[in-house]
Amino acid sequence: MAELAFTKMHGCGNDFIFIDCLDGAQRNFAKLAKKLCDRRFGIGADQLLTIRRSKI
Repeated sequence: MAELAFTKMHGCGNDFIFIDCLDGAQRNFAKLAKKLCDRRFGIGADQLLTIRRSKI
């Protein structure tokens, strides 16, 4: 399994996982979100947010 740096934050009763995607690497975020957000077998969160470069 590849290493993935992330930050988990919470506010107002919600949990968020932030992933820095500024390196441009392509990932299957649908599959990754399901695994990471699972509260029993993953990190546990309500949302997965990715940080990317603007296209404008």
